[in-house]
Amino acid sequence: MTIIELTTYALVSFIVVLWCYFKWKNRHFEKIASKLEGPPSYPIIGTGLESIGTHQQFSDNVIKLLSSYGGEPCKVWLGPYFGVGISKPEDLQIILNSSKALDKSKFYNFFKNAVGEGLFTAPVHKWRKHRRLIAPVFNANVLDQFFPVFNEKNRILIENLKKELGKTQPFDLLDYIMKTNLDIICQTAMGYNLDSQSNKVSEFSDALNKIMELDTLRVYKPWLYPDIIFSIYRRLMGLQNVYKKLHKLPNQVIREMKETYAQRKMENKNNAMDVNDEKPLKVFLDTLFDLNEAGENFSDEEIRDEVVTMMMTGSETSTITGCYCLLMLAIHPKIQDKVYDEIFEVLGDGDQTITIEDTTKLVYLEQCIRETLRLYPLVPVFLRQLQDDVKIFSDDLILPKGTICLISPLTTHHMPELYPNPWSYNPDNFDAENVNKRHKYSFIAFSGGPRGCIGSKYAMLSMKVLISTFLRNYSVHTDLKLSDIKLKLDLILRCSNGFPVTIRQRDRRPTYKKK
Repeated sequence: MTIIELTTYALVSFIVVLWCYFKWKNRHFEKIASKLEGPPSYPIIGTGLESIGTHQQFSDNVIKLLSSYGGEPCKVWLGPYFGVGISKPEDLQIILNSSKALDKSKFYNFFKNAVGEGLFTAPVHKWRKHRRLIAPVFNANVLDQFFPVFNEKNRILIENLKKELGKTQPFDLLDYIMKTNLDIICQTAMGYNLDSQSNKVSEFSDALNKIMELDTLRVYKPWLYPDIIFSIYRRLMGLQNVYKKLHKLPNQVIREMKETYAQRKMENKNNAMDVNDEKPLKVFLDTLFDLNEAGENFSDEEIRDEVVTMMMTGSETSTITGCYCLLMLAIHPKIQDKVYDEIFEVLGDGDQTITIEDTTKLVYLEQCIRETLRLYPLVPVFLRQLQDDVKIFSDDLILPKGTICLISPLTTHHMPELYPNPWSYNPDNFDAENVNKRHKYSFIAFSGGPRGCIGSKYAMLSMKVLISTFLRNYSVHTDLKLSDIKLKLDLILRCSNGFPVTIRQRDRRPTYKKK
């Protein structure tokens, strides 16, 4: 035999042996897979062929895939890793509340270049500790301290939007709302006055958008799994420094606030605070510094990871939901009028600032926000990896240890048996009567169970203040129809069209009294 023949024989033999080993190692997954429907899969790349094409084509393929199996469990091979799509509320309740399903899976390692091991990506042992220590910052009893910041930053938003009055050409809401929410999260969570609304370019926001698209594509493209290949890909795309740009602002915030914290501690030590003195705003970053002083020993890297996670989730998620909600109200003017009438009834025609008590009365506005999150859930898909066998409700199916559960709010929220006409916008889906008819896990915009979103109450309050303040001052309009909206999957569900609207000045009268 020639050298070429020997080499070819050895290579083919190696591939056959490797494939046999892979099949043997995954035999328990193969047994479950044989019972389930799912998209075509191929050796090594799994269902990776669905990822070929432009980002928009990839998004369209995934959305189509998610809705193809009527909510029944389906098999999905993520490269060489076995996954099962879970959509039914009864199954979601089991998975999301199981102590055996707290691990967010190896795919979240792809996001650690951006957010390290904050609450979003942390392994279970670190997540347990950090969540227990951080949770009091988001206690409902202390959220009212943030309202002066909410009101101040939204007042600046209203002032900045004046330049758009009288224009017939639509503008994109995204930049205005993003800067507002970035300022809010920096002030309320870090005690840092970023003031990005003063027409400053946000390098952080730009880097964050690029990273979300980059890291999410990596999940769905198995050929980018190896770090060395991903590093080469980033260089080819001119994004080798994108993570440094993302971390520049958080590092600056931590450095400056550490100095402020130390200075304040020294002043308090030297000059005992008078009992009548107003206590400063107690923020998330102060809590981390306090915990360090108490012996919890957060490293500088751990603090940065939690700060980046907080800045990312606190600004990006509220921004996209706020933009979607205002766009929905622009597309549906009668619903917008009903929201405004409720705001007028609660707040009147003056300029008084909104309080936490006022937000509890904005019931229909909350229905609109929740319906927006149903129609366009921020995180379209998230993953949980089983640390042991788990039995789900559907067909008494036992999912073996190591299975990656693909949980898709985008699928669950559009199941017609849960929400009639699921692709229409209907805030009445969330009136008390309809909510009581449905399973609790029919709505999972904030996930659920022990690893559910820690900041969901904060986010809802922040969005209520932003949208009510916006609508008190301006009506919002668009030429877009609901059917025109094209969705793009990153870590967050984005709108390919952007959020093009025009605005008009309010006359501060309830619409139901107008002729």
